[in-house]
Amino acid sequence: MTNSVVNRTVVSLYEAKTHLSELGKRAAAGEEIVVTTHGKPTFRLTAVEPRKQRPLPGSIDIGLTDREKESLDSIDWFAPDEEIELLFGTRE
Repeated sequence: MTNSVVNRTVVSLYEAKTHLSELGKRAAAGEEIVVTTHGKPTFRLTAVEPRKQRPLPGSIDIGLTDREKESLDSIDWFAPDEEIELLFGTRE
């Protein structure tokens, strides 16, 4: 999480419960809301950073030549493996 907080507001737990919807919108907009209990900071409301998306299959270059990539495309990945079938029997 980055430390680029636009604004910081301190509120009591009672005030946070009473105005949670408004405080949530402000936190989502980048404001840091510190909630106190008996005057002591207890927790904070901050925006959640969006998740990083996983790269699409084939979008990462792992150093294969074009010929190696083509050979991977020709493999039937779901064909039964004879050695595994000998050890565990056929799958149903």
